[in-house]
Amino acid sequence: MGDFRTDRTRYPTHPAHVKSARDRVSAVAREWGLKASMIESLCLIASELVTNAMLHAGAPRGREIGVTLVLSPDCVRLEVRDAGDTLPAVREPTNDDQHGRGLVMVGLLADRWDVSTQVVGKTVFVELDLDPSTPAKSNGVAHV
Repeated sequence: MGDFRTDRTRYPTHPAHVKSARDRVSAVAREWGLKASMIESLCLIASELVTNAMLHAGAPRGREIGVTLVLSPDCVRLEVRDAGDTLPAVREPTNDDQHGRGLVMVGLLADRWDVSTQVVGKTVFVELDLDPSTPAKSNGVAHV
């Protein structure tokens, strides 16, 4: 599998679409044959990033959120794009804080994550490396 696969979907900025985005990520990752543990991580990360884009991005009303998955020979990349100017920031929550742990979780699950700004908005992306212990031909994709 030396080629790249890409899936792009846009969602209205409404909390009900967090589940839609998570379900789409799960379905595409299963279709691509990714391992269950990677699918679980991708779904958790998608939930967090899409929720952040809806609640904290500061996007103008009526704008959509884009979710892109890219499968390359080396990794899976998940991108969440919004039209807001507010950049995500990792917080250090106390034991009593009810919020603020999401990006910490993203950092623990992802091999890499960052933010790229555009003329309008930004894209938060994460990359999960495919299993390096899997033989090169399968590139971390589960074969049944």
